[in-house]
Amino acid sequence: MADPRDSLVNTIIGAGSAVDGDIDVDGLLRIDGDLRGTIRATGKVVIGSAGRVEAPIRAKSAIIGGTVKGDVYVSERLRILEGGTVIGNVFAPRFEAEDGTIVDGDVAVTGRIEGAEEELAAFVRSHGDAGRFLGLFRDGCFARPSPEPTPPGSSSRPPDEPREGHGD
Repeated sequence: MADPRDSLVNTIIGAGSAVDGDIDVDGLLRIDGDLRGTIRATGKVVIGSAGRVEAPIRAKSAIIGGTVKGDVYVSERLRILEGGTVIGNVFAPRFEAEDGTIVDGDVAVTGRIEGAEEELAAFVRSHGDAGRFLGLFRDGCFARPSPEPTPPGSSSRPPDEPREGHGD
C-alpha cells in the first residue's frame, strides 16, 4: 500500500517564491520557486522544472525536474527528469535519469531498499554532514529550537495583551 506522505502535498514553495532557511517536513514537499538552506523530509521531495534549490536534501524519495546544488540522499528512489540537474553527491537505492539530465558528483546506487539506511549512513559520513542528516526526524534538529528561558519575574504573555483584572 502506498504511503500517503508520498502523494499528499502538505508543503509548497510556489513559483515566484523564495525561501532562505532550513525546511523539515513530515510528508511531501513541492518546490517550484527558489530555496536556499537544507531540506529534510519523511516523504517525497518534488522539484519542478522551474525550481532552483541550493541545499542538501534528505528524503524518502525525490523527483527532480529543476536545479539542485547540494547533495541528494534518498532512502528509496530518486528520479531526475529531462532537464533536471544535480550538482552534488547522490545516494539512492533506486535511481532513474531521463535523457538530458546532469549529475556532477559521486553517485551511489545500491539497487536494493533493504539495508539502505545503513548504506546511506556510510555514504553520508564519507561525503557530507552526517550530524544533520542521520539523526532521527525532528530529534533535536534545526526545526525545533530550544525554547528561550523566561527571565524571573517576567510574564510569557504578549506585551500588548492586558493582564486579567487590569484590562479596560
